[in-house]
Order: sequence, then C-alpha cells, then structure tokens
Amino acid sequence: MPDDAASRANDNPYLRLGVRPFINCASVRTIHGGSLIRPEVRAAMTRAATQFANIYELMEAAGRRIAELTGAESAIVTPGSAAAVCLGTAGAVAGNDPERIARLPNTEGMRNKVLMPKGHRFTYDHAIRMVGTTIHEFASADEFARMLDDPAVAMICIYGLMDARSPVALETIVELARTRKVPVMVDAASEHIERPCPWLERGADMVIYSGGKFLQGPQVSGLLLGNARSIRAAWANASPHQGIGRPMKISKEDIIGVVTALEYWFSERDHPAERAAWQSDLETIAGKVTAVSGVTAKIRPPAGAVKVPVLAVSWDATKHPVGALELRQRLLDNEPRVMLDDCDVTANSITIDPFNMQRNEAELVGDAIVRALAIRSPAATASTGSARVAGTWEVTLDLAGGPATHTIVLEQDGDRIGGRHRSRYLDDEVTATATGDRLMVQALHRYEGCLLGYGFEGTVAGDTYSGEVTLGTGREPHLGPVNLAQYGRAAFHARRTAT
Repeated sequence: MPDDAASRANDNPYLRLGVRPFINCASVRTIHGGSLIRPEVRAAMTRAATQFANIYELMEAAGRRIAELTGAESAIVTPGSAAAVCLGTAGAVAGNDPERIARLPNTEGMRNKVLMPKGHRFTYDHAIRMVGTTIHEFASADEFARMLDDPAVAMICIYGLMDARSPVALETIVELARTRKVPVMVDAASEHIERPCPWLERGADMVIYSGGKFLQGPQVSGLLLGNARSIRAAWANASPHQGIGRPMKISKEDIIGVVTALEYWFSERDHPAERAAWQSDLETIAGKVTAVSGVTAKIRPPAGAVKVPVLAVSWDATKHPVGALELRQRLLDNEPRVMLDDCDVTANSITIDPFNMQRNEAELVGDAIVRALAIRSPAATASTGSARVAGTWEVTLDLAGGPATHTIVLEQDGDRIGGRHRSRYLDDEVTATATGDRLMVQALHRYEGCLLGYGFEGTVAGDTYSGEVTLGTGREPHLGPVNLAQYGRAAFHARRTAT
C-alpha cells in the first residue's frame, strides 16, 4: 500500500477494518448508516461521556424537555424507532403492572390484539408482534367498530406514510377508539418532526419519530411522544427496568444527543438553506449527466410526508446498454464509492437523494455516474439452450441454525418456467429462468407484514441442482436486492425426485 493510502487507512476507522465508506445518495436508510450526527450533537455527547447521571432522573428530565420542545404531554427516548414501536405496544398491553410486565411476551388473559387499517402493515410490525400480540386489519369504519367490541383489543397502530390512502380516516379511528379507551399509536419514524406534532393534534395517543434520520441525532435513538398515561406505561416496560424492553438499552450519551438534536432542529437549524442546498446539488448532478448523449434528468419535488426532492436520471438503453442495478453496482465498485437506493429504480433509471450529501460531493457524484455509464459491458455469451429443469426438487438449505428442507416444483415449456416453492410453513408461486445449465428461482412468500424472499441460483447437472440461495425480506415497494439479501446467503443442494 502506498504511503499516502496507508496514512488514510490509519486515520480512517472504516478503512482500518477494510470497509470502504461511500457518498450517500440513498436517503436515511438504517442499513446505509442513517444520517451523519451533527457537530453540535457530537460535542454534547462527548461532554456527556465525561460524567455520570442516573438514567431515571435523566430520562424524566429529557422527557420534560422534549415535551416542551414538541408540545407533547410527555415523551421518552428509545434506542431507535423500532424499539419505540415495541415499547408503546408493551405499554398498551401490560401498562405498568409488574405481573403483566414480567409475563410478556406471554399475553394469555391480557388485551393482546392490535388493529391496523388495511394496507398499513409494514416490515417493522415484528416489533408489535414480539410483545405477544396478533395484528388484525380492518377495511372500513363499520368493520373497525365491530372489531373494537372485542375486549382483547389493546391498541390501534397507524403507519404514517400510508395515512393518505387509509380506508378509514385517523379522526374516525380516534373517535371510536376513545369510546373503548384503546390507545392509537402512529409510526412516523421516516417523517420530519414538526411543532405542534400533527399526529397528536389529530388525536393520536402516541407517535414515533427516528432520532437518527432527518433529525441527525444518534443513529441508535428514537422518540416516543404522547399523552402522559401512555408514555408512563411504555417507560415502565423500557430499559433499565426489568422487562421485555431491558435489552433495548439507551445510553446517557444518546439521550443527551437526541435532546440536543431536537433543540437544534427547532432553534438554529436553517431548513430553507438546507432545501436550497439540496436543489443546488441536484442541479449540479443533472448538468453533468445530461451532457452525455441519451441521458435525461428531472428533479422530483417533495410530496406529502416526503420533504426532500430527488433527481431521476434516465438513459437511452440503445446508447448505454446497462441496467440500473448494474450501474448502481459499478458506482459501489469504483472510487469514489457512491451509494444509490436499490428500490427506486427502473430498467434504465436511478434516483439521487441529496439529504446526506456533503459539501462538494455533488460534482463527484455527477462525474462518477458519467464514468459508470461509459463502461462497456462484456459481450453476452451465446446461450446453449436451457437445461431440462421440470420436476419435483427436494432442496436442502445449509442454514446457520441447521439444515432446512424445502421443495421446488417446476413446469417447463421451452424457455418458459413456472412452479411453486414450499418451505417449512409457506407455499407460493415462483419465477424462474434457465440459461444453459444455470437455473435461477425466486420465491416471495407473504408472512404477516412482509414478504420473505428465497433466491436460488445454481447449476443443474442431470438430476442435481446446487448453488447458493439469497435470503431476505421486504415489502412493496422496498423489494430491491439490499432487503432481499439482508439475511445473507447459504449453500443449497437439491435432488430431482420426480419429473
């Protein structure tokens, strides 16, 4: 390694571990590091790390300050917004009853049903179910009213980003829920926090925001705001109390950090200047990429709960024969490394989100896209015809927890292949393609609020099929390769038992 490269590696904690940092054009997704902590927040956390504070006293004081800043009645800091979902649910189920808290997730004899409007299920609702609850969807106000008659209903959960398309208005949900004294919780983790909080103004009992996304506080922080009764119940189930939330520890430094981020957000942060910078960065990138023949770019303005514009870059596939996901990978492989969203793509378009871009990075991103488009892909190898893959395949997956047996049943008509994939509990259709002796089978199984993905790719040799399976989960529209590979890969081998 050259001396200058070695020096950079020694100075950079990521490079010392062999991890290459990137320019983040993929918004505030946790898997890409969320956002960068603001300098004012880092400084406050550093000062907090030099002394001790009692967590009970600190959380009570932080809650008062957060309530003052947001206009909420009460608040607690949580280790991320998914933890806030869990703790809000635990409070609705067990309250601050020691016996119920100790029994979770055993909810026998307790209120243990959570209602959600149809279409509001999300991949993070595991945080609701882990308390020991079941989730039930309603599609109309009449159906909701009937379901509320069940004394086992503990809570209603709303996914904020789906509010505009909800089959029942939040105001109607709140009005009916109050007659049964059932709390309403809104997950607004991916939204910009406002004062007064619009969700609490509309009658919600609890609302959740991320501290590590747009607020630019500690990545492992979240906010649970709401009425005093609901927040007190959630806090009783939270760390450092002994209960289901004990593993969800939040440090004294993180509590100080998120309070500082919130203070800065409402007092000193220059939101108009940020919006102007985003627009300028996108215009810079657009200017560079559209100088290339066959490339167009259009800025999409913010809409609804989304407050950040994005740049959509498209290209003529006859002039630039590269798919969007391949282009995304080129940008990750090259230098500087650029991270794009893997979900908001088409065959010949990508999007750029400017929120996490730093000063002077726009020109680097524009130049990187131009270079990536100029790379010529190797000529495709002529197909030698598809292998005969029809039949019933008994598949063994080499998983970390031990082997699992699945079944793939394929039908083949020339190049058209279809069939089904059966796992231990699930059974659904597959999409499949074969090129020569290579066979790819993709299965997506709906389970609760998500789709579980199995992507088999391997070689067929007679009555054997072996390779690697990609494991993941997601939910429309977030079914890109990042989510569908989040559980990693495992070897598999299969034997055809019938044709």
